[in-house]
Amino acid sequence: MLDCLAGSVRPDSGYVQMDKTTWYSSLDKVWVTPENRRVGTVYQDGALFPHLDVKSNIEFGWKLIPEHKRQLDPLELADFMGLSNLMSRGPSTLSGGERQRVAIARSLATMPRLLLLDEPLASLDTARRGSILNYLKRVHAEFDIPMIYVSHSISEVVAISSSAMMLEAGKVVGFDHPTALLPYASKSETIDKFENIFDGVIGSSTDYLTKVEVNGVEISTGRQSKCMGERVMVSLGANQIILAAERPENISARNIIKGKVVETWSNLGKVFVHVDAGPKFIVELTENALKDLGILIGCDVFLVFNQACRCI
Repeated sequence: MLDCLAGSVRPDSGYVQMDKTTWYSSLDKVWVTPENRRVGTVYQDGALFPHLDVKSNIEFGWKLIPEHKRQLDPLELADFMGLSNLMSRGPSTLSGGERQRVAIARSLATMPRLLLLDEPLASLDTARRGSILNYLKRVHAEFDIPMIYVSHSISEVVAISSSAMMLEAGKVVGFDHPTALLPYASKSETIDKFENIFDGVIGSSTDYLTKVEVNGVEISTGRQSKCMGERVMVSLGANQIILAAERPENISARNIIKGKVVETWSNLGKVFVHVDAGPKFIVELTENALKDLGILIGCDVFLVFNQACRCI
């Protein structure tokens, strides 16, 4: 699908449209070449030019644009993506997260009408994934460029998308808000690794913990070396949360948050509960725990977890 949008593959039939512009139509015999579509693509490995430094990689596509059509300054993009101190470095000296930021900046330098991201975080650890997700959210907010983000990670899709399409064997099996598709996720290896990922803002800190405001709710994390007011993402595994039918007393957990059960579903012996507490949490339980707690859709519950959730 991404190749058809980018123009590297011509479909056998049908049509491809962006806004009101037709890029391909078998009926009307329309074909717009890739270079005339203004589509940016970021791949899993970044696909940087190994013989060019960071500055030259970012400028590569930008230099191919006629001067009167250039809209973004590569140096400003580098600063926006946190790359200003890396401009003379070669790709082989960069971390995985740095390479992906360069790849994103290179695509943005051409001011694309559409940005395609093909599993851009698959090779990164949790901290770097969170960092890149933050940058992508900033890109969308700053430049208003529509993105199509392909991933096997439900966590990433929920964190970054406003709508999601689920494909199985090349066929569309669902198209809705990401959280609405969670019960229909078919791959247990994906849902097993589900992490709740939230946008947050650093609040007050003590010597031992930092409070992060997430959608009107304060979440306590371990001490963070970030400034008050700084935006972060909070990551918390679905299996790190305890559900309680009543508010627990005299326990050591730093976070006790009231919410309402929106939905439940099972997957290979495990049960997942969607709880709306301001932030929308996914909680993993056993079937026995669900029955013992008497949890039903619409009932109030308490989410209990310690400050082991991560700021990323």
